[in-house]
Amino acid sequence: MIMILRATMVAVVLSAAAGLPAFAGQLVYQPTNPTFGGNPLNGSFLLSTAQTQGDGVKSGQQQTPDLSGLNSALSNLGNANQGASSSGSSPVIVIQSGQVPANP
Repeated sequence: MIMILRATMVAVVLSAAAGLPAFAGQLVYQPTNPTFGGNPLNGSFLLSTAQTQGDGVKSGQQQTPDLSGLNSALSNLGNANQGASSSGSSPVIVIQSGQVPANP
């Protein structure tokens, strides 16, 4: 008997809650940083927060990428159109060291 009464009460509360209108407001973006239109009084707080973070940790020795196959790949780009009876020029522009690129 108590379970039926409890289930009925839950059903009444849920149906009453479903009938209520939902209230919502418009979301408005307001920047924090004064550089982007935020409150100018936030500037000192943002500066002190950035200064307390410190300079960070320098990473280890930088690794250079492996470019061993780059020259062969670039030289094959110009030869890709030769077998298809193309009369256009090669899309690869090679600039020697010390030269300044210019429009043809």
